[in-house]
Amino acid sequence: MSSMTDSPKSTIPQWKWHVVAMMLFATMINYMDRQTLGSISTYIKAEFQLGEEGYGKLEAAFGYSYAVFLLLAGFLADRVNLRWLYPIALLVWSAAGFATGFVETLFQLQVCRIVLGGGEAFNWPVAVGIIGRIIPRESRALANSIFNSGMTVGAVVTPLLVLALVKDNGEGWRRMFMIVGAIGLVWVVAWLLVTRGERAREIAHTPAKATEAVTVPFVSLFTQRRFWIVLALGVAVNMSWHFYRVWLPRHLVIDLKFTDKQLQYLLIAFYLTADVGSIGIGFLTRKLVSPTCSIERARQKILLFASGLCLLATPLIFLPGREIMVPLYCLVGAGLMGVFAILYALMQDVSPQHTAKCLGAVGASSWLINSLLHPLVGRYADTHTNAMGKFAPMILVAGVLPLLAALFALTWPEQKEENHS
Repeated sequence: MSSMTDSPKSTIPQWKWHVVAMMLFATMINYMDRQTLGSISTYIKAEFQLGEEGYGKLEAAFGYSYAVFLLLAGFLADRVNLRWLYPIALLVWSAAGFATGFVETLFQLQVCRIVLGGGEAFNWPVAVGIIGRIIPRESRALANSIFNSGMTVGAVVTPLLVLALVKDNGEGWRRMFMIVGAIGLVWVVAWLLVTRGERAREIAHTPAKATEAVTVPFVSLFTQRRFWIVLALGVAVNMSWHFYRVWLPRHLVIDLKFTDKQLQYLLIAFYLTADVGSIGIGFLTRKLVSPTCSIERARQKILLFASGLCLLATPLIFLPGREIMVPLYCLVGAGLMGVFAILYALMQDVSPQHTAKCLGAVGASSWLINSLLHPLVGRYADTHTNAMGKFAPMILVAGVLPLLAALFALTWPEQKEENHS
């Protein structure tokens, strides 16, 4: 029986959760390679003589590459063997991260970030596609939250490595990139071992329900309300999350006057809280599903709760002090990660045939917007200041966006015939 007609509480073979765990570790490595730059941004800016706008352009180079390759990743992930596509992509981005430790010029650094973005773009289309193939609907929010929590695990491990490897004067930042880049090889070997035999065949190929049904053209998704809900929610949560990812470290150092060493501990707290939010919200969504509460209704309730948490940065208007704002920022992170868990579950329902392409289109749109905005945010910070801080106006906007999209998601159509077999 297909996952679209599974009972409210399906039994899932243990090996499938092992695959989800492997994708958590891949996502952790992905974010470690990505987040290393932000964690040591002070030293990077000093060595390559960058202002905030210059740093924004460096992030934009990664983002533009990521956006373009998301489209390619979405196209390939719906067509080729995912068991092999995943490790190939991981080797590419790990090699780019490793090479960053040897750069001597800003141009070389930009090239490494572009290659890194191209390789990392494959992680989410492939992972979301695999979960759509092997995990039933009512458990996808939980599975998505588990693999996606690798973002926050990686973002927690990264500052710990910075504290261990990088001295106060910045010495050791190159070694940091090389160590993080080398970890990917270990994952590739483990992945090929975990996904052998019959597991490989189930992961590699499109589910029967998609191949046996009448082929639906991808362009037909643009006429569906569900696609536009996913697009709105995806753009909103990506804009908010990646603002925090890129600019929260600068806000904590520039506006709230924390030292670079203190910053590492604050980032650990932020991403740990986000990780708890990711797993917790995915778990709550699964628990809420019952004969009286459909999968769609459960997702909508949890989505409103998670997006409401994103508003907790609003007290910044009243200048309450950093002792209050830092815990609130952590709760915002938990809310954003929870929104991601629901987003991917909705995306997997838009079209089983086009899940990865849908994610690629939504992700590319988000990253193009983010990449255009990062230099502008940096320019604003270079040229403006106010009592709340250089980055405060953008923080306030970032908190509102997920809730607006969540309200739109309340119009998601029920699929009662799919919830009860």
